[in-house]
Amino acid sequence: MKMHLSEDIKFEQDRHDIIQNADFSALDKLYDGRKIYFGDYHCHSQSGGKSDGHTTPEQWLEAMKDLHLDFVGLMDHKQVRHMFLDCFDEEFFICGTEPGGYFIEPEVSFHYLMIVPKKEGLLKVLEAFPEMFNFEGGPEGFFEYIRVEKSKFLEVVKAIQDEGGVVVHAHPKQVMKSDNPDDYYFGEGAVIEIVYTFNTPAVLNQDTIDNYKLWMEFLNRGYKVINTATSDCHGTPSNIAMNAVYSDAKNGPAYVKYLKQGDLNSGFLGIKMSIDSNPVGSTAKYTDGMKLLIKVEDGHIDNYDPDDSYRLEVITDKGIAYSNNITLPFNLALEVKDRKFYRVMIIRESDGAPAAIGNPIWLEK
Repeated sequence: MKMHLSEDIKFEQDRHDIIQNADFSALDKLYDGRKIYFGDYHCHSQSGGKSDGHTTPEQWLEAMKDLHLDFVGLMDHKQVRHMFLDCFDEEFFICGTEPGGYFIEPEVSFHYLMIVPKKEGLLKVLEAFPEMFNFEGGPEGFFEYIRVEKSKFLEVVKAIQDEGGVVVHAHPKQVMKSDNPDDYYFGEGAVIEIVYTFNTPAVLNQDTIDNYKLWMEFLNRGYKVINTATSDCHGTPSNIAMNAVYSDAKNGPAYVKYLKQGDLNSGFLGIKMSIDSNPVGSTAKYTDGMKLLIKVEDGHIDNYDPDDSYRLEVITDKGIAYSNNITLPFNLALEVKDRKFYRVMIIRESDGAPAAIGNPIWLEK
C-alpha cells in the first residue's frame, strides 16, 4: 500500500515488468514536429464591462514574457468582449468564457469554461440557447447565470464540442456542493480542473487534493475525463499552475485541439506517453504484447529545479505499476497488461506537490 499526495489516497501494488533496450520509435513518431508549450487555460482579465480581473489583456501579454507562459485562456465572466479587443492576440490567448448556473435537479450551483478554437463559434452557441444564457448578442453582449435542467446544459456541452471546443468543469469541488460524483460529470468528452490554486503560492493544497480525488472517482467509474490545472488568476499574473502541451503550432486553436483530444498534462513537466502508437487521451484496443512508452524530457524554466527530487509513478485501475525517483531526461518502457487505463504522475518530493498529472490512455477489449 502506498500513500499518494495525501494520507488518505492509497494504491495497491500492480507491478509491471520493465522492457530493457526498448524501441521508442513509435513514441518519437507521435511527437515528431511538436514542441512543448506551457500555459493556463483559465485566467481572468480587466477587459471592461462586467469583467472582474485586475490585469488588462495588454498587461497579460507583457507578464507572460516574464513568466515564460506560452498561452493563457482569458475566461472572463458573463461576457465575450475580451475576445474582440484589438489586443486579443490568438497566438497567445485562447477563446472562451466562464459561465455558471444552477441545476434544477440536483439543486447545485456550478461554474464551467466554454473553450473554443474560434470566437465566432462561441457567439453561435450563446445565441442558440437563450434559455441558458439570455445573451444580449454581439461582442458587447452580456449573459446571465440561469437555473436550468441538467439535460439542457448537456445540450450546450454538445454544441460547444460540435464547434471544435470543450466544456471544462471549473474548480468543481470549490463551487458545486454535492456528495454524488455523477453530479460533477459533464458527459462524454468532459474535462475537469484538478490542480487549483486561486492565487495562492501552494501548488499542493486541499482544493487540489479534493479535485484529484473526484477525478480518481471518475476514472474508477469508467468515465473518460481529461484533467487540467489552473491558477484561476484574477489578480497579479502567475505561473504557479500550468499545463504542458506538445503542440504542432503556437496558437490558441492548436492548444484547444490538444485539449479536446486529451493529449496534454497538468503541471510543469511534460510527459510524452504512448501505448504502441496510441497517444495520450485516446482509447486503444488491448492486445497481448503491447508496450507502454514514456519519456520525460522538458521542464518549465521557472518551476523545474533539477536539484529537487522527483518520483514518477505509472498508475493503472489496479494500482501502481511502477514507482521510482527520476532525473531528466528519463525514459521507461513497460509491458502492458489487461487494464482499463494507464496514466503517469510525477511528485516533487520536497513538498509533495504534483509536478505533472498525466492524462490516461484507455484500453478496451
